[in-house]
Amino acid sequence: MFKKRKVTWKVNTIQEQQLKRKWNKILECSGRLSITFQKDKELIERIKRETLLHNINNVTRTAAYLEFYKRHPEVHWSFLAHMVSRNAGYFMTDLKGEFLPDLIDPSVIEDLYFMLEKGNSMIFHDAYPQLLLYEESKRRKRSVFNLCKFFNVSSFMEGVWEMFFDGDRTPLLPSAQIINEQSHIEMHLIRTEQFQKLQNQLSFKLQEWLHLSQILFPVLPINNAIGDTMQGFENLEERIMLGQNLYVMLFQHNNFGPVYNFAGNYPHTGSRSDYDSDVFSAYKSQYSDSAKEKLSLFKTKKNQKLYSPKLEEVWYENYHGPFHSTDWFSNSKSMISQIKLVSKPSPQIRMAYWAGLHQIETVYLLKQYYRLIKKNRGL
Repeated sequence: MFKKRKVTWKVNTIQEQQLKRKWNKILECSGRLSITFQKDKELIERIKRETLLHNINNVTRTAAYLEFYKRHPEVHWSFLAHMVSRNAGYFMTDLKGEFLPDLIDPSVIEDLYFMLEKGNSMIFHDAYPQLLLYEESKRRKRSVFNLCKFFNVSSFMEGVWEMFFDGDRTPLLPSAQIINEQSHIEMHLIRTEQFQKLQNQLSFKLQEWLHLSQILFPVLPINNAIGDTMQGFENLEERIMLGQNLYVMLFQHNNFGPVYNFAGNYPHTGSRSDYDSDVFSAYKSQYSDSAKEKLSLFKTKKNQKLYSPKLEEVWYENYHGPFHSTDWFSNSKSMISQIKLVSKPSPQIRMAYWAGLHQIETVYLLKQYYRLIKKNRGL
């Protein structure tokens, strides 16, 4: 059962009127695509090149979000995207880490990775050109968001960016970006036959049961981490509300400074040792006994660490398209009510995090135990 939520911010009447005017104007011009200036042609090609350059894998995407935020700290979503993308990397390396290779079928591990990688790549392919168009708009001191169409960016976001560039510094932009990116992956990831098949796999249900879907925003020391648990990932509304709640945690609850300090001092590698080197190691120990318990209460036993590899050392196949055009936006009236920030009581993420680790290890050790019994019986 989901915790009670409350709305902390929503679109006001003036913003609603401005958005509708901009959306109507954009939709009226949607059939007339043309580039009249050579510098705009060059800009489009440059942005496409830069997007491809940074869309190599989860590590490069995550770094690009942070570097953009450093240049333009008024664009809050870029830092939120950096932190969520870090967690996507952790999920990817968990699939090659201490426990999951023994708990999930290898073919399902590959499918889970591809799902995470594809979603991470699709969101970046859609979002990063928007960020670079904003950067160019600032440089020219005039909007170039009319070029959104050449990157298949939703007209929904074009209107919101126009308002942001005009000076709207309310949570309108980050709230809209959360809606846009989740809507963007809905059609070409969540609703695909491949995802539906994966969702029905026993191993995917096992992953949910073991609480492997916590999104952590590390605050050092790690016992101060904040975050939330992902539930109902297949549901668009739940994913949007998760993003909204994470934004509220990060930017409206005085948590930003410590989390940003962590991000700036610990480059993302995909290994959980980035934020907890006392518990995790990016390197597998040659002397580790797989049949022995490693976890204690909020720590590992003496001289024991959990293997959490660096992403680029265990995953080599990445998603580079096809990237489908999905202008999901059609009804401005219904969308207005969805542009808001929703929060819920902050979970005890440290407790959930450690409960999940212990739960995974328990299942893992049981499997090792039964394997040993079979071996001793000569089965």
